[in-house]
Amino acid sequence: MGDVVPLPRQKRLRKEQADTVRQLIFDLGLDETVQAEIDNAIYRHTADPGERWLFVKISPEQFGYVVQAIYSMGMPDLTLRVWNAALVRLRMDTGEILATREQLASDAHTLPRHVSTAMTDLTKIGAILKTRRGQRVVYSVNPNVGWNGGEGTRQIAAQAAPPLLRLVSNREEQDQPS
Repeated sequence: MGDVVPLPRQKRLRKEQADTVRQLIFDLGLDETVQAEIDNAIYRHTADPGERWLFVKISPEQFGYVVQAIYSMGMPDLTLRVWNAALVRLRMDTGEILATREQLASDAHTLPRHVSTAMTDLTKIGAILKTRRGQRVVYSVNPNVGWNGGEGTRQIAAQAAPPLLRLVSNREEQDQPS
Protein backbone atom coordinates (compact mmCIF):
# COMPACT_ATOMS: atom_id res chain seq x y z
CA MET A 1 0.00 0.00 0.00
CA GLY A 2 1.30 3.48 -0.87
CA ASP A 3 2.06 6.26 1.52
CA VAL A 4 -0.90 8.36 2.58
CA VAL A 5 -0.30 12.06 2.13
CA PRO A 6 -2.51 14.04 4.50
CA LEU A 7 -4.02 17.26 3.22
CA PRO A 8 -3.05 20.35 5.14
CA ARG A 9 -5.58 20.71 7.94
CA GLN A 10 -6.16 24.39 7.22
CA LYS A 11 -7.66 23.67 3.75
CA ARG A 12 -10.00 21.03 5.14
CA LEU A 13 -11.18 23.40 7.84
CA ARG A 14 -11.80 26.18 5.39
CA LYS A 15 -14.07 23.96 3.30
CA GLU A 16 -15.86 22.67 6.39
CA GLN A 17 -16.33 26.21 7.65
CA ALA A 18 -17.71 27.28 4.27
CA ASP A 19 -20.16 24.38 4.29
CA THR A 20 -21.25 25.31 7.83
CA VAL A 21 -21.86 28.94 6.85
CA ARG A 22 -23.81 27.84 3.75
CA GLN A 23 -26.01 25.65 5.95
CA LEU A 24 -26.57 28.55 8.38
CA ILE A 25 -27.59 30.82 5.52
CA PHE A 26 -30.07 28.22 4.35
CA ASP A 27 -31.42 27.63 7.88
CA LEU A 28 -31.88 31.35 8.54
CA GLY A 29 -34.21 31.65 5.56
CA LEU A 30 -32.54 34.80 4.30
CA ASP A 31 -33.75 36.52 1.15
CA GLU A 32 -32.65 34.63 -1.99
CA THR A 33 -30.61 37.62 -3.18
CA VAL A 34 -28.75 37.81 0.13
CA GLN A 35 -28.16 34.06 0.09
CA ALA A 36 -26.70 34.24 -3.41
CA GLU A 37 -24.43 37.18 -2.53
CA ILE A 38 -23.06 35.44 0.57
CA ASP A 39 -22.67 32.14 -1.26
CA ASN A 40 -20.71 33.81 -4.07
CA ALA A 41 -18.46 35.54 -1.53
CA ILE A 42 -17.80 32.21 0.19
CA TYR A 43 -17.11 30.57 -3.17
CA ARG A 44 -14.61 33.28 -4.17
CA HIS A 45 -12.75 32.92 -0.87
CA THR A 46 -12.65 29.13 -0.71
CA ALA A 47 -12.28 28.05 -4.33
CA ASP A 48 -8.66 27.81 -5.36
CA PRO A 49 -8.56 27.53 -9.16
CA GLY A 50 -4.88 26.50 -8.95
CA GLU A 51 -5.85 23.21 -7.29
CA ARG A 52 -7.62 21.75 -10.30
CA TRP A 53 -8.39 22.45 -13.89
CA LEU A 54 -11.76 24.00 -14.58
CA PHE A 55 -13.27 23.30 -17.96
CA VAL A 56 -15.91 25.38 -19.68
CA LYS A 57 -18.16 23.31 -21.90
CA ILE A 58 -19.29 25.03 -25.07
CA SER A 59 -22.08 24.08 -27.45
CA PRO A 60 -20.25 24.19 -30.81
CA GLU A 61 -23.41 25.17 -32.69
CA GLN A 62 -24.41 27.90 -30.23
CA PHE A 63 -20.84 29.16 -29.91
CA GLY A 64 -20.75 29.52 -33.70
CA TYR A 65 -23.91 31.61 -33.57
CA VAL A 66 -22.42 33.83 -30.86
CA VAL A 67 -19.22 34.39 -32.84
CA GLN A 68 -21.16 35.16 -36.04
CA ALA A 69 -23.39 37.61 -34.17
CA ILE A 70 -20.33 39.26 -32.59
CA TYR A 71 -18.74 39.76 -36.01
CA SER A 72 -21.86 41.61 -37.17
CA MET A 73 -21.57 44.13 -34.29
CA GLY A 74 -19.93 47.53 -34.26
CA MET A 75 -16.78 46.52 -32.34
CA PRO A 76 -16.37 42.78 -32.98
CA ASP A 77 -12.76 42.44 -31.81
CA LEU A 78 -13.46 44.16 -28.52
CA THR A 79 -16.69 42.24 -27.92
CA LEU A 80 -14.95 38.94 -28.68
CA ARG A 81 -12.18 39.78 -26.17
CA VAL A 82 -14.77 40.57 -23.48
CA TRP A 83 -16.70 37.36 -24.32
CA ASN A 84 -13.50 35.31 -23.94
CA ALA A 85 -12.62 37.07 -20.68
CA ALA A 86 -16.09 36.31 -19.31
CA LEU A 87 -15.88 32.62 -20.23
CA VAL A 88 -12.84 32.06 -18.02
CA ARG A 89 -14.52 33.73 -15.02
CA LEU A 90 -17.55 31.44 -14.70
CA ARG A 91 -18.73 30.15 -11.40
CA MET A 92 -19.05 26.41 -11.42
CA ASP A 93 -22.64 25.15 -11.64
CA THR A 94 -24.27 28.57 -11.98
CA GLY A 95 -22.61 30.14 -15.03
CA GLU A 96 -22.42 33.45 -13.16
CA ILE A 97 -19.51 35.62 -14.23
CA LEU A 98 -17.41 36.17 -11.12
CA ALA A 99 -15.55 39.25 -12.22
CA THR A 100 -16.06 42.95 -11.88
CA ARG A 101 -16.29 45.18 -14.90
CA GLU A 102 -12.76 46.37 -14.08
CA GLN A 103 -11.42 42.79 -13.94
CA LEU A 104 -13.00 41.96 -17.30
CA ALA A 105 -11.57 45.19 -18.74
CA SER A 106 -8.10 44.23 -17.54
CA ASP A 107 -8.44 40.70 -18.95
CA ALA A 108 -9.75 42.03 -22.28
CA HIS A 109 -7.17 44.88 -22.44
CA THR A 110 -9.80 47.57 -22.68
CA LEU A 111 -11.61 50.17 -20.60
CA PRO A 112 -14.47 49.39 -18.19
CA ARG A 113 -16.94 51.47 -20.22
CA HIS A 114 -16.18 49.31 -23.27
CA VAL A 115 -16.89 46.19 -21.20
CA SER A 116 -20.33 47.62 -20.41
CA THR A 117 -21.02 48.16 -24.12
CA ALA A 118 -19.83 44.66 -25.02
CA MET A 119 -21.88 43.06 -22.23
CA THR A 120 -24.97 44.92 -23.44
CA ASP A 121 -24.36 43.63 -26.97
CA LEU A 122 -23.79 40.07 -25.69
CA THR A 123 -27.02 40.33 -23.70
CA LYS A 124 -28.94 41.47 -26.79
CA ILE A 125 -27.92 38.34 -28.72
CA GLY A 126 -28.68 36.07 -25.75
CA ALA A 127 -25.14 34.86 -25.08
CA ILE A 128 -25.11 36.61 -21.70
CA LEU A 129 -28.03 36.72 -19.27
CA LYS A 130 -28.55 39.84 -17.16
CA THR A 131 -30.40 39.72 -13.86
CA ARG A 132 -30.73 42.04 -10.89
CA ARG A 133 -30.00 41.28 -7.27
CA GLY A 134 -31.27 44.29 -5.46
CA GLN A 135 -29.38 47.19 -7.00
CA ARG A 136 -26.62 44.99 -8.38
CA VAL A 137 -26.54 43.67 -11.95
CA VAL A 138 -25.44 40.04 -12.27
CA TYR A 139 -24.28 38.54 -15.56
CA SER A 140 -24.27 34.84 -16.41
CA VAL A 141 -23.44 32.92 -19.55
CA ASN A 142 -26.51 31.44 -21.18
CA PRO A 143 -26.38 27.74 -20.19
CA ASN A 144 -27.50 26.85 -23.71
CA VAL A 145 -24.18 28.30 -24.96
CA GLY A 146 -21.57 27.51 -22.31
CA TRP A 147 -21.33 25.93 -18.88
CA ASN A 148 -18.82 25.22 -16.15
CA GLY A 149 -19.99 22.25 -14.12
CA GLY A 150 -22.12 19.13 -14.29
CA GLU A 151 -24.56 18.37 -17.08
CA GLY A 152 -27.46 17.89 -14.66
CA THR A 153 -27.19 21.40 -13.25
CA ARG A 154 -26.72 22.81 -16.76
CA GLN A 155 -29.96 21.20 -17.91
CA ILE A 156 -31.85 22.62 -14.93
CA ALA A 157 -30.43 26.12 -15.57
CA ALA A 158 -31.13 25.82 -19.31
CA GLN A 159 -34.84 25.29 -18.62
CA ALA A 160 -35.07 28.79 -17.16
CA ALA A 161 -32.78 30.39 -19.78
CA PRO A 162 -33.91 31.99 -23.03
CA PRO A 163 -34.18 29.55 -25.93
CA LEU A 164 -31.24 28.60 -28.07
CA LEU A 165 -29.71 31.31 -30.18
CA ARG A 166 -30.12 31.43 -33.89
CA LEU A 167 -28.85 33.78 -36.52
CA VAL A 168 -31.47 36.19 -37.76
CA SER A 169 -30.94 37.69 -41.18
CA ASN A 170 -31.71 41.36 -41.80
CA ARG A 171 -34.70 40.24 -43.91
CA GLU A 172 -36.18 38.26 -40.97
CA GLU A 173 -35.67 41.24 -38.62
CA GLN A 174 -37.61 43.50 -41.01
CA ASP A 175 -40.48 41.00 -41.26
CA GLN A 176 -40.88 40.75 -37.46
CA PRO A 177 -43.53 43.02 -35.89
CA SER A 178 -42.16 45.65 -33.54
